[in-house]
Amino acid sequence: MYKCILIVTLSCLMVACSESDKPQKVEQDHVWKGQTDMIDKAKNVEKMMQDAAALQQQKIDQQTR
Repeated sequence: MYKCILIVTLSCLMVACSESDKPQKVEQDHVWKGQTDMIDKAKNVEKMMQDAAALQQQKIDQQTR
């Protein structure tokens, strides 16, 4: 009687803990994803503008020497 209960319990534990039943990790978007994406794009554009301005300033400095 106890063997049967033990076998059933262990079988249930093994089935419940199997990795194949784990749900796939789903990446969910948050409410403000669109806004944060636009902020990231703006930061990238700002960096490009600053780099371009620095390059232009270097060219101006080279020409004035």
